[in-house]
Amino acid sequence: MSIELQGVDQMQAAIRRKLEAGVIKMENQGLKEAGEILAQAQREKVPVSTIEHVHMRDDIKVSPVRRQDGLRSVTIGPGKKTAWRAHFSEFGTRNQPAQPFIYPAFHENKVKVAQLLANTMRRGMAEG
Repeated sequence: MSIELQGVDQMQAAIRRKLEAGVIKMENQGLKEAGEILAQAQREKVPVSTIEHVHMRDDIKVSPVRRQDGLRSVTIGPGKKTAWRAHFSEFGTRNQPAQPFIYPAFHENKVKVAQLLANTMRRGMAEG
């Protein structure tokens, strides 16, 4: 006596797709949250002038999640309006000392960001 099951491969593929979609959703959520932590830290550290113009503090953004070569990432930092001058503050010039804000924001928050990403993935696996 034997039993023949049909559709098992399709069912396994559907389950696999659902799990992968859940993992991707959790990765994206974690990256966005981590990006916001770093963006807020940059906003707090960036020097602000008294001149009336668009300040870098008001232009620091977190990009949408991008995928390249199988890796997901976000970009955090000044937007198009002020990115051209961010390196002057970060590295200084001949006449202006450096007032770094990008690296210090990352350095001070890297453990917090790593924990957030790990917790997000754990939560995603528990829900999946």
